[in-house]
Amino acid sequence: MKTYNGFTALLNDVNQLPVTGWVFIDRGIDVGSEASIAEANYHLAETEFEQIDFEKTKRTFVECPTLVDIVSILDKRPARQRLSDYIGGVIYYRENDDFLD
Repeated sequence: MKTYNGFTALLNDVNQLPVTGWVFIDRGIDVGSEASIAEANYHLAETEFEQIDFEKTKRTFVECPTLVDIVSILDKRPARQRLSDYIGGVIYYRENDDFLD
């Protein structure tokens, strides 16, 4: 299991995320709140057993390749992105099943 303390830590490692699988978040986190997302703990399963356990005890946040794509799309913008831009991109994707351009 790999745990990231906060969204910034997750972003710092985004290019090392697995090509498949989910980023999990603790239950009870308000995934529509930028502040909650910024401070949450994020979990990656490294074994099938952990994946099954997380599916029962945690909440899916976003698929790993989707998060990589969200970051990649936002990084193509001419202006430097802030943490809130990346969080907003994830929230938009979760709500609309589409990327924020």
